[in-house]
Amino acid sequence: MPPKNALGKGLGAMFPDLLEGFDKRPTFVMCGIEELSPNRFQARRDFNDKQQQQLIASIRKSGIIQPIIVRKAATGYEIIAGERRWRAAQKAGLKSVPVVIREAGDLELAELSLIENIQREGLNPIEEAEAYQTLTGRFGLSQEELSARVGKDRSTVANALRLLKLPAAVKDALIEKKITGGHARSLLGSNSPNEQIKLLDTIINKTLSVRDTERLVQNLKKTAPEKNRPKKDPYVSDLERTLARIMMTRVQIYLGKNSAGRIEMHFHSKDDLERLLKIILQT
Repeated sequence: MPPKNALGKGLGAMFPDLLEGFDKRPTFVMCGIEELSPNRFQARRDFNDKQQQQLIASIRKSGIIQPIIVRKAATGYEIIAGERRWRAAQKAGLKSVPVVIREAGDLELAELSLIENIQREGLNPIEEAEAYQTLTGRFGLSQEELSARVGKDRSTVANALRLLKLPAAVKDALIEKKITGGHARSLLGSNSPNEQIKLLDTIINKTLSVRDTERLVQNLKKTAPEKNRPKKDPYVSDLERTLARIMMTRVQIYLGKNSAGRIEMHFHSKDDLERLLKIILQT
């Protein structure tokens, strides 16, 4: 297996078979743009970002400098690496593009597509996680094998895969960069999809930092009723969770006879107390 730092050495260092004898073959051949088909394992879903528009403008002006790597398909050729350039060439009006033809199996095809995107920082966290899932699920790679192939720590791969457990609304917010990967991983601390969506709204509306989000999730977990604790009125429990999200700390409501009672809010420092007081006084 390649070493963990292989990612920085380029595709040739990790997949030498694809480039074996490269200097003994034609550097590239020209291929009709309609003869190419997309990589079936392409991890990237969004090809309309700002970088793509810049690539289209560059190709219109200077053409394609770096050939597209392809493999033979039943009809024409399937792209191994360079799908962004192919799509940009279509938009730029090119009729043919330079290609390098190589032999590659499905596993190599999936790996190269993922690695090229990682090297170019072209994937959002969900696209990257879905690509990892394809390699582990379809091709049976363990997380350890996958981490070695893509040059990332096993924990990084594992944390990326966990993001796929989040509700669609949270994943969409991550894709749209309304929250960061750190926010998303913090939300995994809650096992309730409904709670995760409510927390998402709080993060966005209050522009919470990752640290604030982690603290909020922990406080909500502490506020959640324990099995041995007497059951509270559902309305009171819901009110505790709502106040905890607003105050970003643990909140407990105790009801006595005749509906009298008290509300407790927890703080951990003088600064935390001052923060709570500002919220209370503003309301």
